Amino acid sequence: MPASPTTQKANQPKKIHYIDTLKVLLTILVVLHHCFITYGAPGGWYYSENAKNAIAIVPMTIFVSVNQAFFMGFFFFLSAYFIKPSYDRKGAAKFITDRLLRLGVPLVFYSFILSPLLSYLVYYFGYGQHVTYLQYLGGFHPWIDFGVLWFVAALLLFTLVYVAVRAYTKNWVPKPLAAPSAGAIMLFAAAVGIASFFVRTRLPVGWVLKP
Repeated sequence: MPASPTTQKANQPKKIHYIDTLKVLLTILVVLHHCFITYGAPGGWYYSENAKNAIAIVPMTIFVSVNQAFFMGFFFFLSAYFIKPSYDRKGAAKFITDRLLRLGVPLVFYSFILSPLLSYLVYYFGYGQHVTYLQYLGGFHPWIDFGVLWFVAALLLFTLVYVAVRAYTKNWVPKPLAAPSAGAIMLFAAAVGIASFFVRTRLPVGWVLKP
């Protein structure tokens, strides 16, 4: 007997509105981040039209530097926060299938279809290299690239690691942990900042681990 609408509604997870608000704000930061990179802040993007005036470059660089210290990490944090209840609710097989569809399909589409097309348009119109699309794909540019969907590839990888860990530790029941104190959070933030300083001294922003 099919479940009633009331039962179906009760079984659905409740909407957490402040999480949606956070996602909207972080998405706005993503858009601003790449706009600033286009016009002079450091970073990689399809097209650049760099400003020459330091009055414009300095604040954009400060914004990008501060922003990239937390905004993508915040996205990963939100994803990690909800991964356990999602896994518990769906089970391993359905969870993996769902993530492969939601993350894998957009990643393949972007890497093999949308990214090369965008890159070609910039190459043709932005840089005046008037070659055919097939010539471009044949060797004018390393066009198979995750590009701006690098975070989707990373999230998919982290998800598969989580599933493997859950499968290996399926009989282990972790004890609930108390929320950290303000002092512990500040100490952790300081430790991350110091570690990041030494890592970036060796591997500066823009360094890429191939492939």
